[in-house]
Amino acid sequence: MFPDLITPALDFEQQLGACVSAMCQDDAIGQTLVFERDKGMLHMRPIAIDDLVDTDIDRYDMVVFDGGTLSGDSWKHVFFPRQRTHCFVCGA
Repeated sequence: MFPDLITPALDFEQQLGACVSAMCQDDAIGQTLVFERDKGMLHMRPIAIDDLVDTDIDRYDMVVFDGGTLSGDSWKHVFFPRQRTHCFVCGA
């Protein structure tokens, strides 16, 4: 009935893929951060895009793409893998 309906999970996967692609561009700058809980504490660390792609993203509480381009664009996109939700925080 609604063949073009995008489910939240599909939207999550598409947006995540778009962020990974953007961070792999030749003029991309910024970093990708993952947040994971260990012994009740939330720890943040940077992660290389290749490592993120090769990892089960559901192990992270949150993934933040703090990206931009050499020409001055900047953006942030926050993903909550277990809930399959995301939020585009800012863009310029």
